[in-house]
Amino acid sequence: MADVGYSPIYTMDISVVIPTCNRKQRVLLLLQNLHQSVHPIREVIIVDSGEDRLSVTDLAAFPGLSVHYLSSEKSVCIQRNKGIQMAGGEWIFLCDDDIEMPADYLQKIADHVAGHPEAGAVSGLVMQWVADAWKADYAVHSPFALVWSYVFKLSIWGQILCGSNNLLVRRVTSYYQRKGNHITKAGWPVVTNFNGAYFSTPVYGLGASVIRKEWLLRSPYEEVLDRHGIGDNYGVSVGFPATGVHVLNDAFVYHHQAPENRLRRPLTYYRRMLALHYFMKTKTQLRSASKTWLLWSLTGNILSFIRMRDGAMVRAAMKTFWQITWEKNPYYKAAKANKKVVEPVL
Repeated sequence: MADVGYSPIYTMDISVVIPTCNRKQRVLLLLQNLHQSVHPIREVIIVDSGEDRLSVTDLAAFPGLSVHYLSSEKSVCIQRNKGIQMAGGEWIFLCDDDIEMPADYLQKIADHVAGHPEAGAVSGLVMQWVADAWKADYAVHSPFALVWSYVFKLSIWGQILCGSNNLLVRRVTSYYQRKGNHITKAGWPVVTNFNGAYFSTPVYGLGASVIRKEWLLRSPYEEVLDRHGIGDNYGVSVGFPATGVHVLNDAFVYHHQAPENRLRRPLTYYRRMLALHYFMKTKTQLRSASKTWLLWSLTGNILSFIRMRDGAMVRAAMKTFWQITWEKNPYYKAAKANKKVVEPVL
């Protein structure tokens, strides 16, 4: 373990679960991070569905880690569930293979849990490289974008910093301040409150989260989703108890968004929307969201894509609208037939 001058307060029994597919170099870099962790790790479970495999020699470079290396079919949801079920720890560190983490990341999460025993899912800020800077949120500066999101019940993932004296803008801003982090009537996550040492939210990306194993067993990853698991973390998050996910403002990881295995934006959007609709039909926690509002939000997206002259996204949104309207969602149909790993195509 690395010594970075951090004094541990509390320790947790943590198993790490890493699904991967043909990202060998990224996994090796992540193992190096884990090997340097201030907080002890019970085991690292790598569930690999790719052809570019890690060797015994590769794993021998990390003698401080107990690594279990498993094979799987190509499905990140199946891979995660397989690793979770095998894990011996009370807590699971769900870690995407293209994450870079500081040595004290897990210890900061453990210290938070020591002071907040109600917490069952904890993450640091997930930083992504956007417009030449690492960002964990995408602040809303445009009054038009704010009102548009409000009217169509779309997602917001950042603080509201419009600075407008317009009465409508002020009222919409006040509405979001009162609501806090929540899920809209159309099913979209809204995360606008990032204040304090930590904030709570019903939905957050779980690619660098430490979660109680019992929570994950009660709300597993949905294996009907495509092999990339587009939208998968949303479905798991909404199944957690009312405390949701605690996100620490003094802990962070870098998400490098490795290009291998990434889908085109229209296909990603299409599958994410189908996943959202599927979860609305199958998760009792989303009973306040409705198909009518989801279709209304899709209308807002279609108009936005038309305004941007993005034909590929217009076609993706239109097909999504049609399939949801007429209950043709391939995920829902496949789930009723007990099928797994469906790959909807545009």
